Amino acid sequence: MAKSFKVSFRPDEVSVEVPAGTAILAAAAKAGVFVNSLCGGDGVCGRCRVIVRQGKASGGTTEFFTREEIQQGYILACQGRVESDLVVEVPPETRLAGAPEHVPGEVPFLAELSKRLDRAIQLSPLVRKTYIQLPRPSLDDNVSDLQRLEQALGKETGRGDFQMGLKVTRRLPHLLRKADYRVTAVTGHRGPLTEIIDVEAGDTSRRNFCIAADVGTTTVVCHLVDLRDGQTLGRAAKYNSQATYGVDVIRRIIHASQSPDNENALRNAIVGDLNELIRELTRRYRLGAGDISLISAAGNTTMVHLMLGLPAENIRREPYTGAAYHLPPFRAAEVGLQINPRGLLYSLPCVAGFVGADIVSGIFATGLAHSDEVRMLIDIGTNGEIVIGNKEFLVCASASAGPAFEGAECRSGMRASRGAIDHIRLLDASHVLNYSTVGSTSPVGLCGTGYVDLVAEMLRVGLIDKTGRLDQEAAPEKVRLAQHGELEYVVVPASWTGNGDDITVTQGDVSNILRAKAAIYAAASVLLKALNMGFDDVAEIMVAGAFGNFLNVGNAVFIGLLPDVPRDRLRFVGNASIAGAKLAAICSRCYDEIFDIAARTTYFELSTEPTFMDQFVSACFFPHTNVELFPSVLTELASGRGG
Repeated sequence: MAKSFKVSFRPDEVSVEVPAGTAILAAAAKAGVFVNSLCGGDGVCGRCRVIVRQGKASGGTTEFFTREEIQQGYILACQGRVESDLVVEVPPETRLAGAPEHVPGEVPFLAELSKRLDRAIQLSPLVRKTYIQLPRPSLDDNVSDLQRLEQALGKETGRGDFQMGLKVTRRLPHLLRKADYRVTAVTGHRGPLTEIIDVEAGDTSRRNFCIAADVGTTTVVCHLVDLRDGQTLGRAAKYNSQATYGVDVIRRIIHASQSPDNENALRNAIVGDLNELIRELTRRYRLGAGDISLISAAGNTTMVHLMLGLPAENIRREPYTGAAYHLPPFRAAEVGLQINPRGLLYSLPCVAGFVGADIVSGIFATGLAHSDEVRMLIDIGTNGEIVIGNKEFLVCASASAGPAFEGAECRSGMRASRGAIDHIRLLDASHVLNYSTVGSTSPVGLCGTGYVDLVAEMLRVGLIDKTGRLDQEAAPEKVRLAQHGELEYVVVPASWTGNGDDITVTQGDVSNILRAKAAIYAAASVLLKALNMGFDDVAEIMVAGAFGNFLNVGNAVFIGLLPDVPRDRLRFVGNASIAGAKLAAICSRCYDEIFDIAARTTYFELSTEPTFMDQFVSACFFPHTNVELFPSVLTELASGRGG
């Protein structure tokens, strides 16, 4: 039998027993201590830095540490193996704790959507509570208890075709008599059928709430909604704890496919995140878990699979197919979600392996599927999704942009959390004019929007050329040869930062941003070309998500991430995913229409499109090989400096 050791984590003051040879990263996950590991435990990102205060761990690498740090006990959690009882300190910069600061609310789409639908959004929630007073049985009226309930409920709601599970049917007779035939029926929308989910004693109709959830790769967002009037009561968000297993979905799929235990660990991580947010919201508004009747969830295809425990390994393998894209409602308790034990989880539909329910939800919420004019929806992230269409057609594609826009795989990159530089402006090649940080604190790194600003500014002042190459002569006192042999530009010196480290951008960082923006722009270009269209044929380009909501549009165009179109045709739409999830929850017709949208959306596979690589290579310049596509950038460069 393998020997086990105790691993204690500080400052959490939690301990866990693990077999000898277990990675510290795995021990931390088992203990519920979530450690930043962008590479998913491959030992190449250097982000899972921990300090072994007591005990012996083997397998450490010295690549990411100074001599002093090695002497202090620093080790990579993914590489260090447990060889004795350990006391491990997880420093603040390594932790996945805290709520994200850059979380946009949904844009108020309702009026615009109603206009495009040519009808008002009718409040008809997926789960309803109806208080009814049933007539008592008599010799003249001796139908069964179930039939009595169905008759009264049908008269009250105008609905028929009810179904009810055995568990509720078993306790119905006792409940009716104990409640003096005054009960609240909880009913759920299941296509043409209406399920009697539960029957509650007395009048509980005033306590009917739902959770609308956007289950993202990086961030999980939940809104608490009152189903009586459709109003949002509160919002909560946190970073996805699955990041311990990798920053992107591919790394997570690989980890999950290695063993059933790994698959369960990923499922438990995301279900745990959702439960934490549900508890936070119910506690804040003094509700019980039983008051939450449903969860309406939108997420990318991988996140939906991992949340539900569906095998996801085929999503990353050609031809990139998932286990299921259109799913019926489930008992939330089956998944482990802590709401009313009889409550339902409505998982919104996906289109393909890399176009998920978050995009379908956004298509509906923005009104794109009901538009007279052709519009485009772009979600910029690790996997960039593009949708083009109107009420006549919908075509979508996905492009692997990499995690650079999430602040990952860049030397000083970080999420848009406290201390991240989110906007910056250079005076010249040697001087920073000003910058802002998330939370208005001392800077500790750069997030995605900060990188877009910085690269645009570096291009303007001549620190990089259109190929992205750093010019050391432009600012010899600021551009230096880094430890790993590549050039880096010192953005903020250690004396000004909140963690005592230089904030730098390396040649590799610039190249990552270049490839990421090229993938997004090329995908949109190829999709338009396949439709015999160009950017000028698109009435509006909508950018969704947290990244887009805080993006400097001028700088995004300047580097060639977004097309050079009139600025009034570029619109940031916030969290369209959760807006759609919310609309589905409060309007059963909207829910059905979201499924119709998923069914009629055509997926365009870029990996088999021969022109994509040509377009990608052409876009691997700032702003583009064909700079004539960006006339405003030409004008700005000709004038000396824009902004």
